[in-house]
Order: sequence, then C-alpha cells, then structure tokens
Amino acid sequence: MYEASLSGVIKIIFYFILFSFIIRMIARLALPIVVKRAEDKMRQRANEYQQRNAPQRPEGDVKIETNPNKNKSSQEGEYVDYVEIKD
Repeated sequence: MYEASLSGVIKIIFYFILFSFIIRMIARLALPIVVKRAEDKMRQRANEYQQRNAPQRPEGDVKIETNPNKNKSSQEGEYVDYVEIKD
C-alpha cells in the first residue's frame, strides 16, 4: 500500500499548475489563428452566397415581383366600410 507524502502532493500540484500554464499559453497563441480562419471562411461563404443570388439586372432597374400564390377571386371586390350621410 502506498502512502501520500508531502513531496508527492507538491509534485502533483506543480505538474497541474505547469500543465494548465502550458495549455493557457497554447490557447492564447492558437485561438486567434483559429478564429481568423473561421472568420475568413464565413466571409468567403457569404460572398459566394451574395454572388450566386445577385440580380442579373443592371443597377437602377426596377422590377415589381408579385406573389403568384395569392388567391384572389375576381368575383369579389374590395370591401369598403362606409357610413351613409343624409342631407
């Protein structure tokens, strides 16, 4: 059976602090690079999406698009609420 000695506990604490310090330094150096690459990739995807969905009309040309799924019956007129005024 093993016994915990003070020097063993101090070594474990020292290794833990050293390991966490090394991880922090690596993260501090690597994280900006990873974030920059992700940002560039997202920006590139957004630009590709904009170019793919860009209108093919010249700038300033106006086109009015209507919704063909709108079901308006030609028999019904527009309802106007009014009050009859007597002279």
